[in-house]
Amino acid sequence: MSPFETRFFALAQENLDLGRDPDWDLKISESDISSMDAVAFIKLVSHEFGVEIPAEDLGNIETMRALAKYVESRAG
Repeated sequence: MSPFETRFFALAQENLDLGRDPDWDLKISESDISSMDAVAFIKLVSHEFGVEIPAEDLGNIETMRALAKYVESRAG
């Protein structure tokens, strides 16, 4: 796991109150993550890594792993 992935997944575990490790490949809409928590987490990740995620791109990001890859590819 890259340093970025380690930090990203640590943020998820710290900020998404799931009581377990999330399934990184499960669609976010099918997970136990509420839509409000998902939005808050996306804002947190955007701020933490300095990456703007346009609304039109969010519809194409279906899993936590896809979100991590999207942010990592754009992080400075």
